[in-house]
Amino acid sequence: MKPFPFQYQLRDYFKNQSKTWAWFLDKNVQKEQIESFKTDLLKNAYRIDPQTEPGWYALLEKAKEKLHLSLPVTLYQSQQVDHLNGAIVSFENEAHLILSGSILKILNEDEILALFGHELSHIHLNSIENGDFEITNRIINAIANDYKSELFYHETARIFQLFTELYCDLGALKVTGSLETTISTLVKIETGLDKVSTESYLKQADEILARIEAGSSGESHPEIYIRAKSLQLLSEMTEENVAKIEEIVKGKLDLQQLNLFTKKEVYGITKNLIDIFTKPKWMQSEQNIILYKQYFTQYNPNRDLVIDTDFKTKINNSKDNLKNYYAYVLFDFSMADAELKEVAIGHALDITEQLELETFLKAILKKEFKLTEKSVKDFCKSCTIALNQILQSESESSY
Repeated sequence: MKPFPFQYQLRDYFKNQSKTWAWFLDKNVQKEQIESFKTDLLKNAYRIDPQTEPGWYALLEKAKEKLHLSLPVTLYQSQQVDHLNGAIVSFENEAHLILSGSILKILNEDEILALFGHELSHIHLNSIENGDFEITNRIINAIANDYKSELFYHETARIFQLFTELYCDLGALKVTGSLETTISTLVKIETGLDKVSTESYLKQADEILARIEAGSSGESHPEIYIRAKSLQLLSEMTEENVAKIEEIVKGKLDLQQLNLFTKKEVYGITKNLIDIFTKPKWMQSEQNIILYKQYFTQYNPNRDLVIDTDFKTKINNSKDNLKNYYAYVLFDFSMADAELKEVAIGHALDITEQLELETFLKAILKKEFKLTEKSVKDFCKSCTIALNQILQSESESSY
């Protein structure tokens, strides 16, 4: 069992910040916090002893063995929470697994094993690679929970948590060895039904994914159809399937949900787009250079960039809100120099046509210039003629 690429990426990012990493490495749960948790747990949950329920503890031992865990685990039934759920807390080399609702009544023995496998996999993830992922989790959540933090940190924490749950689903699959059992456990817990069809639900998951854009909106857990489809893909672990899962969970680039890494990616795409747009010498006017410096601290354009397949793919892997943003960036530069206005808009229309952003730019022109459907077509035609004239002049002067 290996964590997902996103989890490694975030781990490596924070590990390279040596002072932050070292501080969280030394930060331990205080003894008073542990005692307070234990007291609250005893007050608000019924402790299930091995003597009264040896069967459940036998399943716990089986799950621990499959995951190579040796710490003692105590079961509890919550008195406060009614919805079906399981949660686990560990410290000082011991764990407490809290169940809520009638979860043990609707699950059969194999499904209880899957549930235990999922919860114990949280501990497994925290224990591998010297506890790196437990430290990563604490760092990103500490930053995300700070009210002064930017939203992309919250999004990063959310994505990390979603992949953590999928990792634990994989743990349940490893423990049971049955895709059907693992998925039926998830669906039963989500629906409260005591009988479900895994085959039927996988068909439903495929139907959902065919109808909507990929991307999970879950705060702590991916949607059940995403978890079920991910398990199906994980049952045949390949790099291609892992990449598909990441695509299903993260979806296309979204301007409203940028994380630590996609924020940097969009920054790079924006710079490349502006570099391509200002590549012609006649687009390198003083006004455009000033605007360039407002976008970026330094004026260091890459004049070797071209619109290739890779760049088109990056643009196409964006939601409409981000495509609209890219079109507005080009509009912004088109308007920077009044003397170049029509030529620059014609240039923008040419680029957006190549990048399949033309409809977004035309909608912006219509809105900003208050044009009718007919007049926007006439205006675009006029701008294209102006562009062709300067391109023809440029071509003639090169002979």
